[in-house]
Amino acid sequence: MRAKLFILFTCTILALGCEKSKFAGTGIIKGQDFALCACCGGYFIEINDISYRFDKSVLPAGFTFSENQLPLTVELNWKLRNTSCNDFNWITISKIRVK
Repeated sequence: MRAKLFILFTCTILALGCEKSKFAGTGIIKGQDFALCACCGGYFIEINDISYRFDKSVLPAGFTFSENQLPLTVELNWKLRNTSCNDFNWITISKIRVK
């Protein structure tokens, strides 16, 4: 009986201690935006069939990618940036990982 309680207790502690990473959506990083305009630049990412832009230099710490990996499918948490360039769909990515 003690062994069963010990196993149950251990499994409960492990289950409670594990953090499950939740992501709001999936996207595909398509490539760099080489256009030359005030609101252009960054990288294109497609989320739910809508194309957005993001700045690679402000991605969460520990996440990197290179041009030869593109297109790259990722899971991410993001939100639209409130800037004067709203028509260009700039986003801020708060959490990201390769899917």
